[in-house]
Amino acid sequence: RLAPQKDWEINQPEQLEKVLKELEKIRKKFNGEHKKKKVSLADLIVLAGCAGLEQAAKKAGQEVTVPFTPGRTDTSQEQTDAESFAVLEPKADGFRNYLKTRFTVSAEHLLIDRAQLLTLTAPEMTVLVGGLRVLGTNYGGVQHGVFTSHPETLTNDFFVNLLDMGTEWKVSMDDEDIFEGRDRATGELKWTATRVDLIFGSNSQLRALAEIYGSAASQGKFLRDFVAAWNKVMNLDRFDLA
Repeated sequence: RLAPQKDWEINQPEQLEKVLKELEKIRKKFNGEHKKKKVSLADLIVLAGCAGLEQAAKKAGQEVTVPFTPGRTDTSQEQTDAESFAVLEPKADGFRNYLKTRFTVSAEHLLIDRAQLLTLTAPEMTVLVGGLRVLGTNYGGVQHGVFTSHPETLTNDFFVNLLDMGTEWKVSMDDEDIFEGRDRATGELKWTATRVDLIFGSNSQLRALAEIYGSAASQGKFLRDFVAAWNKVMNLDRFDLA
């Protein structure tokens, strides 16, 4: 079930298998206890994400309700054309700092391409990347771009620390696509980042957005905009809501 998507490298199959087993237990328990109400695994996956965001916001001292609209249904493996789905496997996803291999196209351009496929505006793309970094959603748990001392907490720390003038960024000696952010005074290593992370400080339009979300009074706006962008992506396939 859920093949071939569940076996794609970007979805971290071993970890995903454990998560899906737990969600399936919850689904069966709920459906067994409620005769008239049933929940699909598809709905439960999205609902779990919404609950996780609310918990992460609470850790940041903010109360927020993440919208959720049920109505998704599950398909069977027999109804899935694996060959047609196989061509949809992501080769790059800047939202999770994932690159399957090096391409002739730069990582930041691949991020823009994915964002337009998701019909995201520049502000929506920006706030999603910043939020997903501090939540720790990077592929393989890599720490590139996780500019926070409070991971899994939904704060605007990504933007605050990205724009910190006390940090000097230089290309890594080990990988030309990885950058090291060191304390300008002591030389101590503070952060590491990819080209995708630093584009929000170097591109003029994206930097302007980063400065908005990184300002002292912007935590509330950051949270509202992140939740709105998240909800938009979760409902992109919900043509019944149009």
